[in-house]
Amino acid sequence: NDAGFPEPGIVLSSNLDELAIWQILRQIEDEAPSYGVDPAALLGRLSYGVGTRLVTSEGDPSLDGVYKLTAVKPDSEWVPAIKVSENPLKVPIPGAKRLWRIYDDRGLATADAVALAAEDLTTVESLELHHPNRDGVSRALARDDMSAVEELLVDVWNEQGRLVNDGIEEMRARRRADLERLDPGVRRLINPHLYHMSLTGEMDALRRRMVAEAQA
Repeated sequence: NDAGFPEPGIVLSSNLDELAIWQILRQIEDEAPSYGVDPAALLGRLSYGVGTRLVTSEGDPSLDGVYKLTAVKPDSEWVPAIKVSENPLKVPIPGAKRLWRIYDDRGLATADAVALAAEDLTTVESLELHHPNRDGVSRALARDDMSAVEELLVDVWNEQGRLVNDGIEEMRARRRADLERLDPGVRRLINPHLYHMSLTGEMDALRRRMVAEAQA
């Protein structure tokens, strides 16, 4: 201020991540008034240099994964396949699939559902959702409980070329809109609620049937 720059931009850096930034923002909101500083004005001048912890995925630097065969196509149609394991977590979800996001009566995402390729969840009057790894854990949604159903997997490229040409700004806007449609408890940085991924009744029945047949 004394040098004639009352509102310079302030860049914060040094091992920042979303939790560190959140803590800084809360601290400014709590302590700035005691120094005679308007918190809102100060926060509007901040920008953040996020690097190391972003590119190294600090805390979760690797993602365990394995490819498993879930369908074969000997002719023109996909045929479901499965590998049986004593550990339910290792039993894959068989067949060709479609992935849907279910929005509740508040307009917020309540679950993602893995369905058979032939299922169209936009036309169902009710929906039964099953936990993918815990027997007997399920819930039912009536049509009135669902404000919208959105298919998540869409083609962006085929034999004719690129189908989607969204730029970075469109993708950023879509990401922000998707985040806004998550429950605040799911978006919480500390102790967030678990977001549910479920199987439809038909997909759950297919996997159970194939496991039983393989073990017979």
